[in-house]
Amino acid sequence: MTELEKAKVGVEDVKVAVDDEYTFLSPACPVRRITVYADRAEVCRVINTKPKKGINEILLKNLPECIDGDSIRVEGKGEATIEEVSYQLKYIPQDEAQLNAKEQELKDLEKALLIEKEDLQSLLSVVKKQWEVLNGFARSATAGMPTAKKDEKETLLNDSYFEGIAKFLSLFKTEGKSLEDSRLTLERKLVDLQSKIDANAKNQGQVMNSRTGDESRECTIVLDASSETPVELVVSYVVNDASWIPSYDIRMFTAEGVMKIMYYGQIQQSTGEDWNDAKLFLSTASPSIGGAVPELESVFLTIKERVRYQSKSFSKNSKSLAPRMMMMSARPAAINEYDPTVEDCYAYDAPPPVMGISMAKVADTTTSTSYEIARLATIPSDNVQHKVSVGIIDLTPRMEYISIPKKVPRAFLTAKLTNTSQFTLLPGPTSIFLDNSFVAKAELKSVSPQEEFECSLGVDPSVRVIYKPMKKFQETTGFISKQRSVMHEQSIEIKNTHDYKIKILVKDNLPQSGVDKVKVNLVEPVIDLKHPEKNKDIRINTKQNHIEWDLEVGKQETRTITLKYTVELPASEEINTQERLYES
Repeated sequence: MTELEKAKVGVEDVKVAVDDEYTFLSPACPVRRITVYADRAEVCRVINTKPKKGINEILLKNLPECIDGDSIRVEGKGEATIEEVSYQLKYIPQDEAQLNAKEQELKDLEKALLIEKEDLQSLLSVVKKQWEVLNGFARSATAGMPTAKKDEKETLLNDSYFEGIAKFLSLFKTEGKSLEDSRLTLERKLVDLQSKIDANAKNQGQVMNSRTGDESRECTIVLDASSETPVELVVSYVVNDASWIPSYDIRMFTAEGVMKIMYYGQIQQSTGEDWNDAKLFLSTASPSIGGAVPELESVFLTIKERVRYQSKSFSKNSKSLAPRMMMMSARPAAINEYDPTVEDCYAYDAPPPVMGISMAKVADTTTSTSYEIARLATIPSDNVQHKVSVGIIDLTPRMEYISIPKKVPRAFLTAKLTNTSQFTLLPGPTSIFLDNSFVAKAELKSVSPQEEFECSLGVDPSVRVIYKPMKKFQETTGFISKQRSVMHEQSIEIKNTHDYKIKILVKDNLPQSGVDKVKVNLVEPVIDLKHPEKNKDIRINTKQNHIEWDLEVGKQETRTITLKYTVELPASEEINTQERLYES
């Protein structure tokens, strides 16, 4: 064993020997089940033992640091009675002599490493100086010979000069390569040596911290056995540093009119214990919110006092008036609510063709839903997300295209659905696939069973939208007060390259006048504002002044719609165009 390897053997490597047949280590006990919540997890481990007749003490050691000691409970099977369950946090003092020896060993190693570092730095300094000398020769060899004139040099371009240059270049190449290899080797050794020095300093810090003793989290179970027969104990406890969030793959098959939602759970934990071959349950409950109803404060309103400023015309003897203002703020009750949409989106590669997967069993309570994962899973304590399959949801959507070509000349596919499954869809990142092609990422909102919701499926490249350049025609009328009328004509072309017909909603805005001098008249399409029920497939949104077309475009069909309107204004005036979103 090298000196560095010896140095890495710290106090943490000294484990408590478990010779007693009634003493168990928590990580070694098999996992019965894991229930993962949004911000914690409940772990159930199994202890199989054969107590003696009478009173027995079963000790469970090495419980994780993030355990909630008040959450421990024990259930059992067998001819025994659980008399008592207690949780203890103990401090185990370390052997002082052993710590002193380890500390001295690490200090000696530190001294040897620092001496070696100084030697390497000295050698590196020599190599760099040799490089400087060699480069100095190269500069002087090509600089030329000094002349009689001040600050001027000349180069004698004869055979002996070129012969000397050739010899020098050969020497420069050989010596330069040797010096460069030496420099790189020394610098690499220095980097490795610094890593050893840092590791040694870390080990010294661990030894110093070990003087206060190690913490041991233990659970003691007192059993009263009526006979000497095997019993099974199930110990459950809650740990922090564990969580799960949902993620989805939404696959839309447009020809069949079928949507499949692949429901996944992304589990991560850093509890210090690996969950090997565990039966997993994912719960939608949020224990951190608590069960108590929050109290709502009373809100009182008062009149603000006006701010008074001192006048400059006051005399020197007049007293200054300090500005005063009464302010009131209503502070809402702080509720620690869990919001899973805060998680960052995750990148997923396009999965292979859809295969059948095991479906999770759904268990509903009055306040939450629990999903039983069909297959056993192993979740190591590495704080990395691990994906498990919750299930596949088959839905029949009502497809609809929406296009706003003035902004984006594309057709956006949306699906209106009803969640006919038993699964509650929690907010989470979604990867959207359209006919086995990845199209976009999105966020799915919370959806309960039997609830209707909309899902954006991104842009469908098979539906082409062309927003043609606007045509303008101008004419002037009147003799005294001349009026100018400008005709605007906007054409929009929609081409469906699918082998089936589609329905698409197209929107464009009709300008509206903000002053009396400007008048806007709609020419095409013709819309009866007095009898809106007569407008079958075309309407005007009076709040936003948008023209909306409900179109049905057959397979391989192209349709063109036109928006025409006139703008009338005094001939001497110019139009100022402003665009702003409608505020409800």
